[in-house]
Amino acid sequence: MILEGYIFRKCLFNTLLVLLAFVTLFAVFTTLGELDSLGKGNFTMLSMLIYILALVPNFTYMLLPLAVLIGVMVGMLGLVSYSEYAIIRTSGMSLKKITKILALFGILFTIITLLFGEVLAPKADHFAKAYKITKLKKVVSTSLQSGIWSKDGDNTFVNIKQIMPDNTILGINVYYYSESLQLCKYLNANEGSYDKQHKFWILKDAIIYHYNDKNISTDKKDVINWQTSIEPSYFNALVVSPEEMSALELIKYIKHLKKNNQSVRRYEIAFWGKLIYPISCLSMAILAIAFIPNNRRNINLGTRLFFGIIVGVSFFFFTKLVGYLTVLFSWNPLISSTGPTLLLFIIGAYFVYKRDN
Repeated sequence: MILEGYIFRKCLFNTLLVLLAFVTLFAVFTTLGELDSLGKGNFTMLSMLIYILALVPNFTYMLLPLAVLIGVMVGMLGLVSYSEYAIIRTSGMSLKKITKILALFGILFTIITLLFGEVLAPKADHFAKAYKITKLKKVVSTSLQSGIWSKDGDNTFVNIKQIMPDNTILGINVYYYSESLQLCKYLNANEGSYDKQHKFWILKDAIIYHYNDKNISTDKKDVINWQTSIEPSYFNALVVSPEEMSALELIKYIKHLKKNNQSVRRYEIAFWGKLIYPISCLSMAILAIAFIPNNRRNINLGTRLFFGIIVGVSFFFFTKLVGYLTVLFSWNPLISSTGPTLLLFIIGAYFVYKRDN
């Protein structure tokens, strides 16, 4: 257990160190990109710092698999460099045992990545985007001048002019159609807020128009309860991208889109990616073994580390490329999301098997 703990601690220390370096680098580049926003509205230096810090969980989530690969490689190559790896092997520890240790290490970071992807990163990222929008004194909306349009059931259409960062909606228009597609009712309200307890919207200054065969009647209400399938979480897609939403949020949003016969492919790709991406930590930990020699004789450890980093970075960008191609060519979301991680795991397992035989 002493040797197993020693290897685990070496890999853990280097992984956390690499992760800290990458997150810091991403934060610096993001800060440079935000300098143009300084001074606009109430976006001060302190506001920018809070915004960048809120993005750190998302940076961590994106970089964890790459940090695992490089961290394990640096840790294990360090053991090789000081001949500790050779001593460990000659003491009776097999490659299979070392693989099990690194597999447990990969599983640990798989759980950590899943935690960041499902809990910390989506909430922090949503806060960051909403915080910045508030400080810049902007509203959340689409590029359409008419605002956001959505179906609510089969014969109801909703138009919302503006969505505030706190999910308050402004300029609500709801069009109710009959089965024969005749306009039968029209609801207009100035402002709406969501009642989480009762799960409906409270609309203020509402006017309801009833269209009959011969006349139009109106009904004015200071406050009205609007029952709809549209929830505030659906507006997250307007603040953050699908890839930055949690799997649970994506499930709810996909159901909403399907109910209204809208395209769900991009959100399905993001959903499966959310489930598969954490497993890449396990694949990275196994793959790292392929770059670890038994001893340092006639071996350039720096070159091995360099090629390992290239593999990790290539995987990071390859998964992004596959995601874009899946949307473009309508590939199967499950296969395209599973493919890169599964391929990486197979390659790592192959090298382990080859070295063990």
